Order: sequence, then C-alpha cells, then structure tokens
Amino acid sequence: MTDWNKVHNIHYYSYVQSFPVTSFLLAGVSHYTDTLKNINIGDTLDMSLEPNNQYDNSAIVIKNITDTCGYVPIHAKEKVQKHVPSKVKVIDKRIKNDIYSLRVDIVQN
Repeated sequence: MTDWNKVHNIHYYSYVQSFPVTSFLLAGVSHYTDTLKNINIGDTLDMSLEPNNQYDNSAIVIKNITDTCGYVPIHAKEKVQKHVPSKVKVIDKRIKNDIYSLRVDIVQN
C-alpha cells in the first residue's frame, strides 16, 4: 500500500492502493524525468548492480535499456538483492505537478 502523504508529505495526493509485496517505489526518479515520460505501465525494465555509483557502492539501478529510471531505495534493497540482476515490470506511474513516482514489481522467472 502506498500513502502519498507518507511518500511526499502532501495531503492532496493521498491515496491507498494494494500492491504486491515484492513491489517498490524507485528512488531518485525526479532526476530522470525525461526518461520517465517515455515509460508506461506494463513496460519491463532492467535491474542490476551499479558498483561504481559515487554515492553507494551497493546501489541497484533500474534502467530502460541504457537510460536510468531510478534506484532501488535503501529500505527495499534487502528484499530485492537476491533477484539482481533481473527484470522488473512497471505497475504504477504517477506524474502530477512535477511530482514523479514509479512503482515496479520483480518479474518472477
């Protein structure tokens, strides 16, 4: 479940919706808005380690072919670590008033 009040601290965007427990919101998506505009619900993205990340040497990046979409947030790293590298599927996308959100779910092989 996502509560936009907790995510963005904005009451106007509050909603509750059920999502799979293996899903997560990407971190850092506001830095990749041009890439996010071309992504749709149902698209499959690549999830892989990014050991040369200047901020986190255990970063897990989500890419649309070669374009970065965002990163696995620190609180979700433990549950997705065993699935890296793999694919994730976009299950929710929100763009409103310059607030971007992208939720993905792990594609089970």
